Amino acid sequence: MRAKSKFKSFISLLPLVFLGIVCSSCAVRSENVRPNVKNFAQVNVSVDLKLEICDEKNNCKSESPGTRNALGSGTFFTYKNKKAFLTAGHVCLGPAYQIWDQIPKNSEVKIKIILSRYTGENIGAKIYYVNLEYDICILDVESSELSDLPKVSNRKQRLHEKLYSIQAPFSIYHTAMVPVFEGRYVGDQKKFAFFTMPAGPGGSGGPIYNSKNKIVGVVQRTHMHFPHVALSIKHEDFIRILERYHNLKKQGITQLIE
Repeated sequence: MRAKSKFKSFISLLPLVFLGIVCSSCAVRSENVRPNVKNFAQVNVSVDLKLEICDEKNNCKSESPGTRNALGSGTFFTYKNKKAFLTAGHVCLGPAYQIWDQIPKNSEVKIKIILSRYTGENIGAKIYYVNLEYDICILDVESSELSDLPKVSNRKQRLHEKLYSIQAPFSIYHTAMVPVFEGRYVGDQKKFAFFTMPAGPGGSGGPIYNSKNKIVGVVQRTHMHFPHVALSIKHEDFIRILERYHNLKKQGITQLIE
């Protein structure tokens, strides 16, 4: 197994990638919507991989590609009275996301996550649940001082409904400053829901809200040649995965990546 060749960025592996630009004219302008920016945080991820590489004769050696860093977006939220943090799976796992199922046994993966809040506070977090297929990550957070958290909408967005997302593409982010983009839901294809709002590297995991400030999706992809369309997990799959998370909590499971 050529381990090093597996550590290419997911950007080079996917036809739908984060190579976007910021559109200053795309900010939400409706006077009736007050964007839920205070629960936003930039996700800072550090991944240290130590691989145990074995040949056919079971001769093994350790190999370390070193520490890799990643940035993303996300939000504190609540689901059925459970407080947590929501982002994309490829943000939580960083460069390990694309090769997770190929990591050799007895390898060591250390992931450190710091959430830089819109309010200026830094909070440590740890992975609770990652769904690899649908690219969703839910983090347990160390802070108990969380209030007025957004909820998830139990209603799917209507076709052509106007929504907004909060993201920090290209690290355009600072205390009390984060971009807010608006767009419309234009339909589904395969695993994704499509929204006419821009996205870029660092925007992955940013929440998508309806006009009632309830979460309907998560920014996960855009197109490298037309970064004005963001892709998210479909609403019905989103709810199903959150139910899975809720049931894992009830069962007392401490962590699951599947």
